[in-house]
Amino acid sequence: MGTLTMPDLSRELVEPRLRRLYAYWCERRQGRRFPARRDLDPLDFRYVLGHVMLIDVLREPLRFRFRLHGSEIVNRVRYDLTGKLLDELPDREYRAYALERCRGLVETGEPLHTAQDRELDGRIHRYEALWLPLSDDGARVTMLMCALIYRPDRVAP
Repeated sequence: MGTLTMPDLSRELVEPRLRRLYAYWCERRQGRRFPARRDLDPLDFRYVLGHVMLIDVLREPLRFRFRLHGSEIVNRVRYDLTGKLLDELPDREYRAYALERCRGLVETGEPLHTAQDRELDGRIHRYEALWLPLSDDGARVTMLMCALIYRPDRVAP
């Protein structure tokens, strides 16, 4: 199989740690559509590990379970979803957004860059996120990896 082309997100990414993680994901693909979870070593991306979520894709019905909810994210949002289903995310509006995002990633199988605002504790927080699909069988998305970094300089009262 030849090298598969994916959109190049490197120019869109502002946060250097996300650019570095994206380059790592691209390298680990080794010409495949996506790498498998077993292709990734957390020690290789410890510089961003506290900002990483690993989400298992469950099927029939399609659901999402947090294998890892990074410590930096937990500190910011003040809840830990590790081991829980995305359906258990306490913020109903954000849960709907996250479910739509995860479903879309499973459908397209393409990495995605987002930057947006989120209200937490009555304040607006800006974050940048990189969503990366993983596949154990090389055909279907079986896990999602998301690195989400809140920008401390973009907090509004």
